Amino acid sequence: MRGGGKHCLLVAGATLAILTPFQAAQAVTVVVGTGTVTGYFDNPITLPDSVYTGNGTDTIEWGTPVDGSFTNQLSFIPSDFTDQPKGQDFVAGRLYYLNGTIFLGTQIDGVDLIVNTTSSDLDFTQTLPLKITIVNTPNVADPIASADFIYFTDFPDRGSFRVLEGEETYVEVITQFNSLDLVGFGAVGDPLKGFLSPSTGPDPFPAVPEPSSILGLLALGLLGMGSVFNKQRK
Repeated sequence: MRGGGKHCLLVAGATLAILTPFQAAQAVTVVVGTGTVTGYFDNPITLPDSVYTGNGTDTIEWGTPVDGSFTNQLSFIPSDFTDQPKGQDFVAGRLYYLNGTIFLGTQIDGVDLIVNTTSSDLDFTQTLPLKITIVNTPNVADPIASADFIYFTDFPDRGSFRVLEGEETYVEVITQFNSLDLVGFGAVGDPLKGFLSPSTGPDPFPAVPEPSSILGLLALGLLGMGSVFNKQRK
Protein backbone atom coordinates (compact mmCIF):
# COMPACT_ATOMS: atom_id res chain seq x y z
CA MET A 1 0.00 0.00 0.00
CA ARG A 2 1.34 3.40 -0.89
CA GLY A 3 0.83 5.95 1.85
CA GLY A 4 1.09 9.69 1.76
CA GLY A 5 0.34 12.84 3.56
CA LYS A 6 -0.61 16.45 3.47
CA HIS A 7 1.45 19.17 1.83
CA CYS A 8 0.99 22.90 1.45
CA LEU A 9 1.25 24.67 -1.89
CA LEU A 10 1.58 28.44 -2.20
CA VAL A 11 -0.46 29.87 -5.04
CA ALA A 12 0.62 33.47 -5.52
CA GLY A 13 0.31 34.25 -9.22
CA ALA A 14 1.49 33.13 -12.63
CA THR A 15 4.82 35.03 -12.66
CA LEU A 16 7.84 34.74 -10.40
CA ALA A 17 8.52 37.80 -8.27
CA ILE A 18 9.59 38.90 -4.81
CA LEU A 19 6.46 38.99 -2.66
CA THR A 20 5.59 42.27 -1.00
CA PRO A 21 3.97 42.02 2.46
CA PHE A 22 0.58 42.65 0.81
CA GLN A 23 1.17 39.93 -1.79
CA ALA A 24 2.30 37.50 0.90
CA ALA A 25 -0.92 38.13 2.79
CA GLN A 26 -2.85 37.21 -0.36
CA ALA A 27 -1.11 33.84 -0.77
CA VAL A 28 -3.52 30.89 -0.54
CA THR A 29 -2.68 27.70 1.33
CA VAL A 30 -3.97 24.64 -0.54
CA VAL A 31 -4.23 21.41 1.46
CA VAL A 32 -3.35 18.34 -0.60
CA GLY A 33 -3.08 14.65 0.20
CA THR A 34 -1.63 11.43 -1.19
CA GLY A 35 -3.00 7.96 -0.63
CA THR A 36 -4.78 4.88 -1.95
CA VAL A 37 -8.35 3.95 -2.88
CA THR A 38 -10.10 0.62 -2.41
CA GLY A 39 -13.69 -0.46 -2.96
CA TYR A 40 -16.02 -3.42 -2.59
CA PHE A 41 -19.65 -4.37 -3.21
CA ASP A 42 -22.07 -5.19 -0.40
CA ASN A 43 -25.78 -5.62 0.42
CA PRO A 44 -27.19 -6.74 -2.95
CA ILE A 45 -30.92 -6.19 -3.42
CA THR A 46 -32.23 -9.63 -4.34
CA LEU A 47 -35.34 -11.39 -5.61
CA PRO A 48 -36.43 -14.91 -4.54
CA ASP A 49 -34.58 -16.46 -7.51
CA SER A 50 -31.60 -14.09 -7.68
CA VAL A 51 -28.25 -15.69 -8.45
CA TYR A 52 -25.08 -13.79 -7.56
CA THR A 53 -21.48 -14.16 -6.37
CA GLY A 54 -18.78 -11.79 -5.18
CA ASN A 55 -20.48 -10.00 -2.30
CA GLY A 56 -17.77 -8.32 -0.20
CA THR A 57 -15.28 -8.17 -3.10
CA ASP A 58 -14.46 -5.66 -5.83
CA THR A 59 -16.41 -7.70 -8.43
CA ILE A 60 -20.02 -8.85 -8.24
CA GLU A 61 -21.70 -11.12 -10.82
CA TRP A 62 -25.38 -11.90 -11.14
CA GLY A 63 -27.93 -13.74 -13.23
CA THR A 64 -28.30 -17.12 -14.91
CA PRO A 65 -27.20 -16.60 -18.52
CA VAL A 66 -29.17 -17.83 -21.50
CA ASP A 67 -27.41 -20.19 -23.92
CA GLY A 68 -24.52 -18.46 -25.64
CA SER A 69 -24.36 -15.53 -23.24
CA PHE A 70 -22.76 -14.79 -19.86
CA THR A 71 -23.56 -13.35 -16.44
CA ASN A 72 -23.76 -9.65 -15.72
CA GLN A 73 -20.86 -8.15 -13.82
CA LEU A 74 -19.79 -4.96 -12.07
CA SER A 75 -16.15 -4.42 -11.08
CA PHE A 76 -14.57 -1.47 -9.30
CA ILE A 77 -10.97 -0.69 -10.27
CA PRO A 78 -9.60 1.95 -7.86
CA SER A 79 -7.22 4.81 -8.68
CA ASP A 80 -4.69 6.13 -6.16
CA PHE A 81 -4.31 9.88 -5.63
CA THR A 82 -1.19 12.06 -5.34
CA ASP A 83 -1.07 15.67 -4.09
CA GLN A 84 -4.85 15.84 -4.47
CA PRO A 85 -6.25 19.22 -3.35
CA LYS A 86 -9.38 19.35 -1.25
CA GLY A 87 -12.47 20.48 -3.13
CA GLN A 88 -11.18 19.46 -6.58
CA ASP A 89 -12.51 16.58 -8.68
CA PHE A 90 -10.51 13.39 -9.11
CA VAL A 91 -11.12 9.89 -10.45
CA ALA A 92 -11.56 7.55 -7.47
CA GLY A 93 -11.85 4.56 -9.79
CA ARG A 94 -13.61 2.98 -12.74
CA LEU A 95 -16.78 0.91 -12.79
CA TYR A 96 -16.58 -1.87 -15.38
CA TYR A 97 -19.98 -3.16 -16.50
CA LEU A 98 -20.35 -6.44 -18.42
CA ASN A 99 -23.88 -6.77 -19.80
CA GLY A 100 -24.91 -10.35 -20.53
CA THR A 101 -28.31 -11.81 -21.36
CA ILE A 102 -29.82 -13.53 -18.32
CA PHE A 103 -33.11 -15.16 -17.38
CA LEU A 104 -35.73 -12.86 -15.88
CA GLY A 105 -35.90 -13.12 -12.10
CA THR A 106 -32.26 -14.17 -11.60
CA GLN A 107 -30.99 -10.59 -11.52
CA ILE A 108 -30.22 -8.33 -8.58
CA ASP A 109 -31.84 -4.90 -8.47
CA GLY A 110 -29.09 -3.01 -6.69
CA VAL A 111 -25.94 -3.14 -4.62
CA ASP A 112 -23.82 -0.87 -2.42
CA LEU A 113 -20.35 0.23 -3.52
CA ILE A 114 -18.18 1.11 -0.52
CA VAL A 115 -15.26 3.36 -1.50
CA ASN A 116 -12.44 3.78 1.04
CA THR A 117 -9.49 6.15 0.85
CA THR A 118 -6.40 5.70 3.03
CA SER A 119 -3.68 8.25 3.73
CA SER A 120 -1.23 9.15 6.49
CA ASP A 121 -3.36 12.31 6.83
CA LEU A 122 -6.72 11.58 8.46
CA ASP A 123 -8.36 14.33 6.37
CA PHE A 124 -7.81 12.05 3.36
CA THR A 125 -8.81 8.80 5.09
CA GLN A 126 -12.51 8.60 4.31
CA THR A 127 -15.35 6.23 3.44
CA LEU A 128 -18.00 6.89 0.79
CA PRO A 129 -20.93 4.41 0.68
CA LEU A 130 -22.79 4.58 -2.64
CA LYS A 131 -26.09 2.82 -3.32
CA ILE A 132 -26.33 1.65 -6.95
CA THR A 133 -29.62 0.79 -8.65
CA ILE A 134 -29.28 -1.85 -11.40
CA VAL A 135 -31.89 -1.89 -14.15
CA ASN A 136 -32.03 -5.01 -16.34
CA THR A 137 -34.07 -3.97 -19.37
CA PRO A 138 -36.14 -6.18 -21.72
CA ASN A 139 -34.30 -6.92 -24.95
CA VAL A 140 -36.05 -5.36 -27.95
CA ALA A 141 -35.08 -4.47 -31.51
CA ASP A 142 -33.64 -1.10 -30.46
CA PRO A 143 -30.13 -1.65 -29.00
CA ILE A 144 -30.22 1.69 -27.17
CA ALA A 145 -33.49 0.82 -25.44
CA SER A 146 -32.13 -2.67 -24.64
CA ALA A 147 -29.05 -1.33 -22.85
CA ASP A 148 -28.99 -2.27 -19.17
CA PHE A 149 -28.00 0.56 -16.86
CA ILE A 150 -26.98 1.66 -13.40
CA TYR A 151 -27.35 4.88 -11.46
CA PHE A 152 -26.51 6.16 -8.00
CA THR A 153 -29.74 5.63 -6.06
CA ASP A 154 -29.36 8.69 -3.84
CA PHE A 155 -28.17 10.90 -6.71
CA PRO A 156 -30.59 10.39 -9.64
CA ASP A 157 -29.75 13.89 -10.87
CA ARG A 158 -26.31 12.53 -11.87
CA GLY A 159 -27.98 10.46 -14.61
CA SER A 160 -27.20 6.87 -15.58
CA PHE A 161 -24.49 4.74 -17.20
CA ARG A 162 -25.76 2.32 -19.86
CA VAL A 163 -24.07 -0.58 -21.63
CA LEU A 164 -25.30 -2.23 -24.83
CA GLU A 165 -26.38 -5.86 -24.72
CA GLY A 166 -23.43 -8.27 -24.90
CA GLU A 167 -20.84 -5.53 -24.40
CA GLU A 168 -18.45 -4.38 -21.68
CA THR A 169 -16.97 -0.98 -20.92
CA TYR A 170 -16.31 1.28 -17.96
CA VAL A 171 -17.20 4.68 -16.58
CA GLU A 172 -15.12 6.86 -14.29
CA VAL A 173 -16.38 7.58 -10.76
CA ILE A 174 -15.61 11.22 -9.97
CA THR A 175 -15.29 12.34 -6.35
CA GLN A 176 -13.66 15.10 -4.33
CA PHE A 177 -12.33 15.51 -0.83
CA ASN A 178 -14.30 17.68 1.54
CA SER A 179 -15.06 14.64 3.51
CA LEU A 180 -15.31 12.32 0.48
CA ASP A 181 -18.16 13.34 -1.81
CA LEU A 182 -19.58 11.96 -5.03
CA VAL A 183 -19.42 14.30 -8.02
CA GLY A 184 -20.87 11.88 -10.58
CA PHE A 185 -20.02 9.78 -13.61
CA GLY A 186 -16.99 10.72 -15.70
CA ALA A 187 -15.74 9.58 -19.10
CA VAL A 188 -16.96 6.32 -20.67
CA GLY A 189 -14.22 3.94 -21.77
CA ASP A 190 -15.72 2.94 -25.15
CA PRO A 191 -18.57 5.17 -26.40
CA LEU A 192 -19.46 2.51 -28.99
CA LYS A 193 -20.37 0.09 -26.19
CA GLY A 194 -21.73 2.31 -23.43
CA PHE A 195 -23.02 5.82 -22.88
CA LEU A 196 -24.23 8.28 -20.27
CA SER A 197 -27.84 9.37 -20.09
CA PRO A 198 -29.44 12.24 -18.17
CA SER A 199 -32.34 9.90 -17.40
CA THR A 200 -32.78 7.14 -14.81
CA GLY A 201 -35.92 5.85 -16.54
CA PRO A 202 -36.45 3.38 -19.40
CA ASP A 203 -36.13 6.13 -22.04
CA PRO A 204 -32.45 7.15 -22.08
CA PHE A 205 -33.12 10.40 -23.91
CA PRO A 206 -36.55 11.82 -22.99
CA ALA A 207 -37.97 14.30 -25.47
CA VAL A 208 -37.45 17.95 -24.59
CA PRO A 209 -40.60 20.09 -25.09
CA GLU A 210 -40.50 22.36 -28.15
CA PRO A 211 -39.96 26.06 -27.37
CA SER A 212 -43.46 26.81 -28.64
CA SER A 213 -44.90 24.27 -26.19
CA ILE A 214 -42.96 25.82 -23.32
CA LEU A 215 -44.25 29.29 -24.28
CA GLY A 216 -47.79 27.91 -24.43
CA LEU A 217 -47.50 26.44 -20.95
CA LEU A 218 -46.07 29.72 -19.69
CA ALA A 219 -48.96 31.65 -21.23
CA LEU A 220 -51.48 29.33 -19.59
CA GLY A 221 -49.75 29.84 -16.28
CA LEU A 222 -49.88 33.61 -16.65
CA LEU A 223 -53.57 33.46 -17.57
CA GLY A 224 -54.23 31.39 -14.47
CA MET A 225 -52.39 33.89 -12.30
CA GLY A 226 -54.41 36.73 -13.84
CA SER A 227 -57.65 34.90 -13.15
CA VAL A 228 -56.74 34.42 -9.51
CA PHE A 229 -55.71 38.09 -9.24
CA ASN A 230 -59.03 39.26 -10.72
CA LYS A 231 -61.01 37.05 -8.34
CA GLN A 232 -59.13 38.50 -5.41
CA ARG A 233 -59.97 42.06 -6.50
CA LYS A 234 -63.73 41.35 -6.69
